[in-house]
Formats: sequence, structure tokens, C-alpha cells
Amino acid sequence: MSNGSLRTMRRLIATLAVALVCGTFARAQSPADFAQTAAYVAALQNKDGGFGAAAGQPSSLGSTSTALRILHYVGGSVPDVIGCIKFVKSCQVDGGGFAQTPGGKPDSLTTSSGLMAAAELKIADQKMIDSAIAYFHDNSKAFEEVRLAIAALEAVQAKSPDYERWLEPFHKLRQPDGGFGGGADAAFNAGTYAATVLRTGATLENPGAAVAAIKAGQQADGGWSKNGGPSDLGSSYRVMRALFMLKEKPDVDRLLGFIARCRHSDGSYSSTPGTPGNLGGTYTATIITNWLRRLGGEAPVVETAGYTPMFNGKDLTGWEGDTSVWSVRDGLLVGKSNGLDHNEFLAFREPYRDFVLSLSFRLIDGSGNSGVQFRSVRIPGTEMSGYQADIGEGYWASLYDESRRNKTLVKGSEDALKKLNKDGWNRYVVRAFGDKITIHLNGALAVEYRETDPAVARDGLIAVQVHGGPPMEVQFKNIQIQRVPSPDDADAKTPGFHLQSVDTEKGAYKYTVYVPEGYDASKTYPAILFLHGGGERGNDGKIPSQVGFGPAIVHRPGGVPAVVVFPQARETWKADSDDAKAALKALDAVSSTYKVDPKRVIVTGLSMGGMGSLSLAAKYPEKFAAAVLVCGPGKVEDVEKFKNLPIRGYVGDADSPRIHLGMRSLIEALRAAGAHPGYTEFRGVGHLIWDRAYNDPDLIDWMLAQRRP
Repeated sequence: MSNGSLRTMRRLIATLAVALVCGTFARAQSPADFAQTAAYVAALQNKDGGFGAAAGQPSSLGSTSTALRILHYVGGSVPDVIGCIKFVKSCQVDGGGFAQTPGGKPDSLTTSSGLMAAAELKIADQKMIDSAIAYFHDNSKAFEEVRLAIAALEAVQAKSPDYERWLEPFHKLRQPDGGFGGGADAAFNAGTYAATVLRTGATLENPGAAVAAIKAGQQADGGWSKNGGPSDLGSSYRVMRALFMLKEKPDVDRLLGFIARCRHSDGSYSSTPGTPGNLGGTYTATIITNWLRRLGGEAPVVETAGYTPMFNGKDLTGWEGDTSVWSVRDGLLVGKSNGLDHNEFLAFREPYRDFVLSLSFRLIDGSGNSGVQFRSVRIPGTEMSGYQADIGEGYWASLYDESRRNKTLVKGSEDALKKLNKDGWNRYVVRAFGDKITIHLNGALAVEYRETDPAVARDGLIAVQVHGGPPMEVQFKNIQIQRVPSPDDADAKTPGFHLQSVDTEKGAYKYTVYVPEGYDASKTYPAILFLHGGGERGNDGKIPSQVGFGPAIVHRPGGVPAVVVFPQARETWKADSDDAKAALKALDAVSSTYKVDPKRVIVTGLSMGGMGSLSLAAKYPEKFAAAVLVCGPGKVEDVEKFKNLPIRGYVGDADSPRIHLGMRSLIEALRAAGAHPGYTEFRGVGHLIWDRAYNDPDLIDWMLAQRRP
């Protein structure tokens, strides 16, 4: 064998070795993995509100700060966020520094942890920030002390007058030519330097040199190392922070493979494969994964609560199509052609009527054409007829009518196209509610369409497409669906969702009533009054049941053993409004038609409806047995009126301060008044948290158990 052939063989063997090590683990962290990691971390919170480094260990500020950030990156929640706030505040000492435990001795590294924890909890006020800046000025001397002080100040969006002095030792990490040399620490030094400088708000003189050194230092196993040692997540975190800030990608699949090999069955991660899992390793694994997802155009966390997976990531179970075109590879649903003279579709066998469909897709190299069919049917040959959320140049984010009207019904909006990642991952959320269809691309509204032709089907199959034409490849993952109610005009005494109407001084108000499975008029049932958010205002009477609590009923096996009323507001749910009066009149009508226990009436709502729930509870405290508020705080000044009412509240901590901190203030005021409300803040999540809230495993059982004395 020649030397050239030998070198070729060695390269092939090395490539195969990396593929064998990394290929199986390309997904690294699935939504199920996120949930498991969140559960692992949440279990570490102690009664004092802080977190221990491991189960049974005492709380420390460092562990608490780390736990908070992990829960942020996996979309978890702190079991007792109010207690956690108290613990963090109790670790701050006079002079602005933080100690690991209440009453302990402060130091610079721990003060950085405290400030980052305060930032995560949204409690870092100007006094705390100014005190920390003064403390860092006097106490941050060593290299790591300075690096973490800069990181902490970045977290609270503050700056220090000491930055120029602090950066002097970091400049020594560079070579005289501005590069980082070719030694074992080149990548680590480049990452440390670049990230630290960028965090101060300064610019890099030669960012290309840092990127080149970092990319060259990525090991065959996908990670990075320090001092020439084995790859570890700590070193990988250091360099990946710089790449993320510079918007540069490493070899993503290899890095994800390394992270996956550091994962443990309990959801924790170790810094190196084969060693015990710990909080530090779990933090670096989750934040690196977060960065990689964002660099690839993906949402940091895929919402799964209330959704049913349509694709198992292993095979084509439940799907039907040409397996020479469609296959499963590395957990992805792949459509690949070497050139076709016709379209090919892979269809899910189960039809759907009203639903929310959520999926991620990637058109390799941004070339070719694909799409997502819905409310569609197979027609002779290989075609499908129906709506399509289009994918491909000239059609991105558009609604097309495939093999029926054969035209674009609505072009994708400019706002949505600005968020398009042509050769990276994108996410569609398709909502089909009655005549109305909306398509969101990467969180931006792309299409809003109302079907006016009564002959067009309102139900059908869901499918994905490989368009005829040149060779192409399209990939899909995280395909999931939420079936929503389709209220009808059937006999209102039969189980299901039924459209009803109530007469008021302002005319007829339409609403939906849910009758539970196995309804028995010889028994009494609890009643739940659900108040929708601002986006569902109108007068069709159906939409309120299709967002929030209604889909949770459909998703729950056997439904809910309660009669549920879904009124619809035209303007507001304030207790003295015509809309609120109509809602109560609908509740009264339902209570007289069905066997409702008047002592077991629960009010709940989301956003505007959450605020309306407490507005009604304040005015009619004798009417309700409990209230559940979802991203909608009530008035703190009304606490005395409903403090004796069992209450649960849910909010996303990335929601607007008015909503997030308003909910927190309400809960704190209730507790100060002697009440014991339940409270959940979902970490790293914004306003759209109602699917999580209403699919909380024990919420509905809690609601059904409430009874007025």
C-alpha cells in the first residue's frame, strides 16, 4: 500500500470512528431530556429555598445560581420561587458582597454568583447593582475573579469603571501578531479572551483569529480541552461562549455527540464521559445546547405540554408513503430525492379537523421545494389535494392550495421572512380553527386566512412533501399536534362541546358548554368557568374553547368530570362589564340545565381572563370555590376580598414585567395576608404558557377537589 493510500485509509478510519462515536447521539437533548433534567435540578431545592449541589446537601448560593440557570435553559420551574428569592437575598451582606450561605463571609466569586442569581430572579435593583460594582472594585483581583465579575455585570446589564484595568491580563493571552499561537491552549485562550472582551461591550481587533483558533482546537470527539488534556464540558463552554457571541458555528454534530456521552440516566451531565453527573456539568451541557440551537435557528425550548407526538424519531410508524423517498435518519424524518418528475407525500394516517400543528424543518442548502399539507386528501396517483404551508424559494411561509385551486392563497409576511433561516432549522406552527387558518414561522405571524368557500373541507390528512424537480433533501423533527375542540349544535345533553346562546340586555351572547363523558343527571358535578384571553375576543362562541382549557380537556384521557362554560367577551372581563355579566348569566343557565353543585364552581382564565377571574372573585366571593390564574394577575389592593379563596397562579418569567412581576406581587401579598396560594414561574418562557399550566399533572384534580365551606 502506498503512503498516499495509507494516509487515505487512516483518514477514513478516523472519520468512521468519529461517526460511530457521534452519529447515534446527534440529538443530544430532546424535549423529554429537557424535562428529565428539569426534574433532576428541581429536586435539589431545600426547604430554605436554596439549592444543594446534590440531593440531601445543604443549600449554597453557588448551587442556587447554577440551578436557576439550568432550569432557564431547559424551560423548567423552581418549586418554591418565593423561597428562593428570600434565600438569595439573605446571602447578601453589608458592603454589597454575597456569601455562600446566610451569615457567611463574602468573596468576589460568590458575589458574582449572587448577582447572576439575582438577575435570573429579576430582583437585581439599582442599589444591589451599585453595591456589587463597589465590592468588585475593592475585591476582584485574580484572573477568575475578574472574569466572573465581568460576567455578572453583563447579566444585570451594568458596567464597571474598572474594565480597562481588568482587561490588561486578558490581553496577554494573545500573541504579538494578534493571534493565539498553535499550542494546546490556543482555543481555550482565544475563547476566554474573546468572550471576556465582548462581555464588557468592547469589540475585538481581530475576531477572525479567535474564531480560527477555536475551530482548530475542536477535538475529534467534538469537545475542547485545556492544557492538552481530554475534552471536557467546562473548556467547551468557555470557547463556545465566544463562538456564540461571534455568531459562529463549530462542528455541531460532533459537539452534540460529546454532550450526549456526558449525559446520565437521571438527567444530569458530567464534565467528561464516564464520570458522575453534577450541577456544573449539567449547566455547561444545557447552555451549550441552548447556544447551538439558537445558532441553528431553532427555538431554545420546544413546547410539548398538551401536544401529542406524530413522529417517534425511530421509524415511520403511523405514516404512509414511498420509502424510497422517505426515511428516518439520526432521529429526523428525511425526504430525499435524486430527482423526481412528480411530487411525493408522506401522510399521517389519522385525519384531523381543528388543531395546532407544530414542527421543525430544514431544507438542505436552502434548495428545492417542500411543504406541509393539512386538511388534505390523497388523489389518484401521487398527489394530495388541500392546504399547504409552503417551503422553498419564492414560496417560503406561504399558504398554497395544492392540486385544488393550484395557487398561493396568502404569501408569507415580510416580518416572518425576516426570521427565515434558509439553510438552517425553522419552525412552523399551523393553527386550523374552523374557517380560520394561521401560520407562524419562527414565532412571527406569516399567514392569516379565512376560508369563505363552504365546499372546501374543514378536515383531512396531514402530510409532508418532496416536490418534483432536481435532487433535494428536506428534514423534519419535533412533529407534534394538539387537537382542539370543534363545538357543534348537537343535543346539549350529550357529552362533548356544544355551542349555546344566552339572552342579555345587550343581545344574544354565544358560548360553548362542555358536557363530560358519561354525564349522569342523577349526580351533581363541579362547574368550571373559563375566561379566555384578549386574542379570543369576538362573538362566534367557539374560539374560547379552542385555546387554553378546552384543548387540555381533549388531551386528558377521559376528559374532565365537570361541566365547563366557555363564554366569549367582546371587550373585557372586568366584573362590572357587560361581558362579565353575560358570562355569569351563561354560568347560571348551565347551572340550571345541568346538575351543578353550587359549592364547587371554579373560575379560571388566561391573560385578560386571569385578571377577569380575580375581578369576578373580588366582586362575588360567595360564588366561587377556587380560582386559577394563568399569566393574568389580579389587583393587589383587592387581596382582602379574595384572600380566603384557594388560588393557584402560573406565569412565565420571560413575560412582560407587568405580568410576571405583577403575578409575583399578588402571590406575595396573598401570603402576607395569611393565604397559601400555589405559584409556578416557568423559567425562560414568555406569555404563551397556558398549555403548560392547564396540563400541569395535578392542576385539574386540584380544581375538582375544591369546595366552598
